[in-house]
Amino acid sequence: MAVKVVFLHGIGDGDPRAGWLEGLNRGLVQAGHDPIDRADTFAPRYGSILSTEGIGAKMPAPTYRVKDDSAARFEFARRQARIQRDLGLKSTPSGFGAHVMPEAPLNTLQGFAIGNVSAFDLTQVRRYVQNEPLRGAVLRFLMDQDYADEIVLIAHSLGSVIAIDFLDHLPEHVHVRRFITIGSPAASPALHQGSERLLKRFPYARVDDWSNVFNPRDIVTGGRGLASLFPAAQDFAIDIGNLEHGSGAYLGHPGVASLVAQIVYPSKDVALARSGIAVRLTDSQASVLLMLHYGHAVARNIKNQEVAAKYLGALRLRQDQIIAEIEELATVGQQPLAEELHQLVDGKLPPVPLLWELHEAVGELVVLALTNAVDPYEIDVEQAPMRAISEVTFAMGFSTDVGSKVLRAIEDVQKSLDRRGGVPWGRVLTAAAGVALLAAGPVGLIAAAPAAAAGAAAITGGLAAFGPGGMVGGLAMLGGLAGAGAAVATSAVTGGGGEAQPALDLKALVLRVSVEYARKLLDLPFDQNLWYQLADTETRTAAQISRFEAFNSPNSPTLTMLREVKDSLTRLMTFAIEQGLAPRAISAGENYQVDGNEPDRIAIN
Repeated sequence: MAVKVVFLHGIGDGDPRAGWLEGLNRGLVQAGHDPIDRADTFAPRYGSILSTEGIGAKMPAPTYRVKDDSAARFEFARRQARIQRDLGLKSTPSGFGAHVMPEAPLNTLQGFAIGNVSAFDLTQVRRYVQNEPLRGAVLRFLMDQDYADEIVLIAHSLGSVIAIDFLDHLPEHVHVRRFITIGSPAASPALHQGSERLLKRFPYARVDDWSNVFNPRDIVTGGRGLASLFPAAQDFAIDIGNLEHGSGAYLGHPGVASLVAQIVYPSKDVALARSGIAVRLTDSQASVLLMLHYGHAVARNIKNQEVAAKYLGALRLRQDQIIAEIEELATVGQQPLAEELHQLVDGKLPPVPLLWELHEAVGELVVLALTNAVDPYEIDVEQAPMRAISEVTFAMGFSTDVGSKVLRAIEDVQKSLDRRGGVPWGRVLTAAAGVALLAAGPVGLIAAAPAAAAGAAAITGGLAAFGPGGMVGGLAMLGGLAGAGAAVATSAVTGGGGEAQPALDLKALVLRVSVEYARKLLDLPFDQNLWYQLADTETRTAAQISRFEAFNSPNSPTLTMLREVKDSLTRLMTFAIEQGLAPRAISAGENYQVDGNEPDRIAIN
C-alpha cells in the first residue's frame, strides 16, 4: 500500500491492541472494502512522555516555511468541497446533544470534565497545551519517527491536539493526503487558558484536506466542531451513542471509514459513457456553460493579479460543483449527456453554444452582467464585468455593440433607481432607498428542485420542473422574467409558500425593465405590457403597507423595506414611461414624478 495510515492516540497507554484499527476495519468491511493490514499502519506511542514528570525539550522550529501558498489554499478549498459533496454528512449537529447547551455552562462543564472526571481524564491534554517543554519533547519524539512520503493522518482526542500542533513540524518529505480528527477537544477554552494558540498558520501546501468528525453527545468535544477556532477544519457530525468517545466507535462509522478508503483504495475515475446518438444541450445547460464563460472572462479582466487569482479559485469551486451535478445526472439519473458536458467533465471548457437569437441573447447578457458567478463568495472585481460582457457577446456570435447597449440599459435603469447613479459592478445593485436588489449567483442544474429532493432526484426533478425552455421558462413563470436567462439566482423565488414578497418581485422587475429597455435600444420588439406588471406590484405593495401600518411600529424593518420597494417601483414606472416602454395610452395620459416622498400622479396635456 503506497499510502501509510498514521494514527495518533488519545490519553492513556497508546492503544497497544490497536482498537482504533479494529474499528476502522469494521467500517471498511461494512462499506465493501478490504481491511487494512497492521503492517500498513504506524501508531507511535507517546503516553509515557506525557505521564512522566520532568521530561521536556526545546520547541522545534516549524518545518513549513512556504511564503505564498495561496494557490495551494485554493486547491485545498476545492478538495474540501469535494469531500462535503461525497460524504453526505451534516456539518452541524441536530437533535439532543451537548451542542444545545449555552456556551458558558458548556465550557464550565467541559472544563470540569477535563480536570476532574476520570472517564474524561484529559489532564494530559491540558498539560500538553500549557507546558511548552513537554510539547517540545512530544513533537521532537514524533519528528524522529520514520514516515512514508504520503500518509493518511488520523488523530483521536488528545492525539488530535498533538496532530494539529505537529502539522507544521512534519518532516519536509511527508505529505498528508488526508487529515482526519475524531473526538477532538481542541476547541475547548479550558485547554487553551494561559497558553499560546496551536497552529497559527495552516500548511495548505503540505495537507490536502482536513475533516473533523465529532459526536454531538461526546462531552469531550463539547458536542461541537473545530472550525470556529481552526478555519481550515471541515466539521462533520455523527451520532455514535450517548457519551461515546472511543476511537473504534468513531472509525467504525461508515462515513469516517469512507474518508480513509478514498485515499487508501482510490477508485479509478470511470469515464462517463457516450451515447451513440447526438444529444442537444438543454436551454438550462447552455446557460450554465455561458455563465462559466462569463466567469472566466471576468477573471481575465481583473487587473489586480492577487484578486484575479482569488476569483479564479472561487470560480473553479463553482465549476467543480457543476461537474459533480453533471456526473450524478449521468450516473445516477441515467440521462445521456451532450458532448459539451462531456468536455466539461473532462476538464475542458467547451465553446460558447451558439443557440440564442439576438432577442434571447439580450436577456442572457443582462442577467450575466448582474450575476456574481462565484456566489456565495463576494469579491470586488471593479469594472471587470463590463469588459467581460463584451467578450461574451462576441463569443455568442454578436457584435460588441450589443454588449455596449446592454450595459447602457443597466446603467440607465440603475440611475433611475439611485440618485447617486452608476452601477456597482461586481457587487450588489441597490434601489433608491438602499434595498438590495441583486445578490445574484449562478443557477445550477438543480435550481428548481423541490426543497426535500436529494441526489439524482433533485437533479432530474429540477430539470423537469422547468419543462420546455429550461431555466428561461422557469424564470418566466416564477418572476415574470421572460427570456431573461438562467444565470440569476432563483432560490428565494423558488422557495414557495406564503404571500409573494415585493422585494422578490422588485428583483425580477428590475431585470425585466433592463432586458426590455436593452431590446428597445437594439430596435428589437419589446413587451409594452411591462408597465402594467409594475403597476400591479406597486398596488400590492401599497396594500401591504396599509395592512402593516395598522399594527407595526412606524419605523419597523418590514414597513421600511416595503416603503423602499414602493419608492423603487414608482421610479421604474417613471423610467418606463420616459423611455417609451409603456403602452402608448399610458405614456400619453399620465406620468409619475418622484420627489423623495410620496409620488404624485399628474396628467399630461
